[in-house]
Amino acid sequence: MTMKFFLSTLVVVTSIASIAAQQNRTAPALAPSVKLQSGETPVAGECLTKEELDLNVRLKALTRPTRGVEAGQDSDDPLRFNPGYLAGKWNVEGVVPESPLGPAGDVSGVDTVRHLRDCTYESTLQVKGPGPAYTVKSLIVFDHQAGYMVKLEQDSRGFQMLETGVVGGDAGGYFSHHWQTPEFTYKGKRVRLQGTSFFASPENYRVRMQMAVDDQPFTAYGTIWWRREGSTAAPK
Repeated sequence: MTMKFFLSTLVVVTSIASIAAQQNRTAPALAPSVKLQSGETPVAGECLTKEELDLNVRLKALTRPTRGVEAGQDSDDPLRFNPGYLAGKWNVEGVVPESPLGPAGDVSGVDTVRHLRDCTYESTLQVKGPGPAYTVKSLIVFDHQAGYMVKLEQDSRGFQMLETGVVGGDAGGYFSHHWQTPEFTYKGKRVRLQGTSFFASPENYRVRMQMAVDDQPFTAYGTIWWRREGSTAAPK
């Protein structure tokens, strides 16, 4: 055996041993998962409990990506939707097609949302459009345990709507309210609405709607934007 062959063999054996040693090392421990702590401690002026608010703070402070259910026991609990997001004054604008509710055209207005108590809010939306101006007064209730939101609207045009549905979120902290209304009658037409409210930014959100009239299928009924008053951020 030549010295050159011996040295080459030694290098190969050493490399294999090094790789095997690396594979046998204990994997580094994962950073602790973020979990909702037990308890239902109320917080004055808030819908969410102290435990839910603390969970949101800890998740937003993470310097690593959040871990979903695929991580098993090491997964993070998801962010909780805080309906306090809705409180404040919003500038509203969008375009709607012609329907039993009014003519087609641009709509704009101001929505003022106030926290009443616990998980209950009230809203006053004043709208101008191609038809006469109108006002929508709403009562909003959020079930923070079930993630279920109910919105009862009293429209000055002469009808009432009840929007109900679940608020869901994703690992990035974006939330959507998928809602629908029971059928109501207006100007001799049977109307149903459904839609999704996309809460993708602290400064603005959008509501995409569909309408069904009488026995017809649902069709697009426009997209309306809510932009927080004083915000200069572009809708997204």
